[in-house]
Amino acid sequence: MLPIYTAPPLRSKYVEEQPGHLQMGFASIRTTTGRYIGWCKGVYVFVKNGIMDTVQFGKDAYIYLKNPPRDFLPKLGVITVSGLAGLVSARKGSRFKKIAYPLGLATLGATVCYPVQSVIIAKVRNSAEIEIPAKTTDSLKHSVPLPRELSSETKTKSESTSGATQFMPDPKLMDHGQSHPEDIDMYSTRS
Repeated sequence: MLPIYTAPPLRSKYVEEQPGHLQMGFASIRTTTGRYIGWCKGVYVFVKNGIMDTVQFGKDAYIYLKNPPRDFLPKLGVITVSGLAGLVSARKGSRFKKIAYPLGLATLGATVCYPVQSVIIAKVRNSAEIEIPAKTTDSLKHSVPLPRELSSETKTKSESTSGATQFMPDPKLMDHGQSHPEDIDMYSTRS
């Protein structure tokens, strides 16, 4: 073998090169700008998503208000008046009352106007045991969509004197061949 390379001296050791002032300056600038750029990206994504959600909410609200349900304005009036009543009743109270009274009375007004949604929001443990009067379900058929678990079967009060409850299937799901769901008792033999 030919000695092309010289053998390193026996007492040599590896010394890591220390970066110079220029390298240290660039590293500092790079880390600072990296953090700033990351923060800017996060803010941009947050603002962009907020703007997109706001625009979508505006479009949905416009479509809903362009053709509102027939009982929307009276319900909105009840909720607004109850909130204003809370505001008036708490005008000389503490800061807590000024917040709690309007919110509480507006919530109470919304609960009166939208009873089915209020029950769903309250997250009742067993939705099969919710009692909804037949008059309420008849009036809600045309204005408020019921959730799936309540639309297939709803509990109504029986007209009998015993006061027992019975399950009444939703007339929309039953096909009896009649032209109106109110005529269900006329076609009871066709099941």
